[in-house]
Amino acid sequence: MVKRFLVFALALLACGGKDKPASTAGDTRSRVVVHEPCEPEGHNVVDTDSNGDGKPELRRVLDRVTGKELCRIADLNHDGKPDLYTYFDAAGQVRRREYCFDDTGVVNAVERYENGHPVVREYDMTGQHNVDTWDYFDPKAVPDPKTGRIKPIRRERDTRGDGHVNQWWTWNGDQVTITFDRDGDGKPDPDSGIVLGSAMDAGIEDAGRTEAGVEAGLVDVGVGLADAAREGGKGR
Repeated sequence: MVKRFLVFALALLACGGKDKPASTAGDTRSRVVVHEPCEPEGHNVVDTDSNGDGKPELRRVLDRVTGKELCRIADLNHDGKPDLYTYFDAAGQVRRREYCFDDTGVVNAVERYENGHPVVREYDMTGQHNVDTWDYFDPKAVPDPKTGRIKPIRRERDTRGDGHVNQWWTWNGDQVTITFDRDGDGKPDPDSGIVLGSAMDAGIEDAGRTEAGVEAGLVDVGVGLADAAREGGKGR
């Protein structure tokens, strides 16, 4: 049900941004979703087949000399395609995660970590195999005690697909302020900001009433799917 809503709502979002002017700003972003291989060749491999169907749901790649885990591949929905890649640094802390949360097996979200803490997430929200959203985190932030999630401190979005940011999101507690660049100059338009409450609840509640409301709901549904994949990986 969630995935159906996501696909439908993303289609609305993609259609809604086509009449906006292209940005003339000079800050061009790379939109390529880069997958880092998790290759077993030359290393030890530990496979886990939890349901006995002959297909491993978890593959752990270990350094042959040190025995330390280098990376792992998880198939969370048992469809034979990777849903989550996790990579570790020399200290055994997570340094990178890649998500495939649309069941295609193609990476559409990448998180980078420092000392085991997330610092940036980039992902493809429109299914075009290009990065269009960038989330930035405080590396010293602690997870929310209720949800276990770490909220970004800011988000930047390219809804036109031209490699230029045209939305800026800033969090202050449970409130998020969203500003827009509608004239294509690469800067937030004066008086364009709106303030929402809890991004997930307010976004869905406002869907259909404001463009920003629709997008608030969409993005957090996508983040929710990614968080679900993360939690699934922890339990393996």
